[in-house]
Amino acid sequence: MARSLHRSAMKAALQHVRCASGVSRPFSSSVNFLTSSSIPHSLAGRPTHRQLFRSASVDASLRRAHSTAASALAEPPPDLRIQILDEALKHVHQWGWTAQAIAAGAKDKGLSVYAHGLFPRGAIELVEHFQQTCEKEWVAELAKIDTTGQTTVSKLSQALRLRLSKQRGFMSTWPQALALQALPQHAPGAMATLAQICDVAWTHAGDRKQDITSYSKRIALGGIYTGSELYMLTDYSQDFTDTFDFLDRQLREAERLGTTAELAVSQLDRLMAHGLEILQTHKDANRP
Repeated sequence: MARSLHRSAMKAALQHVRCASGVSRPFSSSVNFLTSSSIPHSLAGRPTHRQLFRSASVDASLRRAHSTAASALAEPPPDLRIQILDEALKHVHQWGWTAQAIAAGAKDKGLSVYAHGLFPRGAIELVEHFQQTCEKEWVAELAKIDTTGQTTVSKLSQALRLRLSKQRGFMSTWPQALALQALPQHAPGAMATLAQICDVAWTHAGDRKQDITSYSKRIALGGIYTGSELYMLTDYSQDFTDTFDFLDRQLREAERLGTTAELAVSQLDRLMAHGLEILQTHKDANRP
């Protein structure tokens, strides 16, 4: 009786070991010889080397699968990121330039709201996506414009008006976008965007030189564009006519005074100071 109970217990223990190590084959009748008299108590119930190897292989396969899945989540397909950001732009009016807008865009694509974690740099990626989208549309539209017979100032005004108009649908939240771009960690990207805007505008105006004069021209134009962009925040005129008048005045003044490097830098400083005053006024006006 005792021997029979011991044999049953041994079989149950070995069955448990096999299940734990991933072995699913049923025991054959040959295991009946595994009795307390043929196996030392110190070895009874221990998995074999083959079972241990097989269990380790299963664990390694699971780790590889988990690592692959984690990598897929950490590096989503670029087109999926773009689709999420495109959808997120539709929610900027409600949530602003925030992770909540990105989460709403992910939800629109049938993804979890936690998919905003695919954008580790946060809301600035939404702002940069918008800037890149505007630039692509802007460059395509400029390529279709015939500038024959137009003056340099007219061409620059035409290009910058078109670029500023890309932002008119987001003016209520644009101060937040500017504030994000002004943060130290985001400033290099914002400056690169501004430099690209100025280069495209001057190229449209016919200036393709690569000398010190071309650089000073672009610096000066950067100040004019930045000042106009900030002026636009508090412009409530029809179709932003006051902003465009401000833009034209600054362009004519720059043409009259010339575009030396010293003038370009001083003009940029003056317009930036004016822009900061506008931002502060806008902030005070919206403070609860």
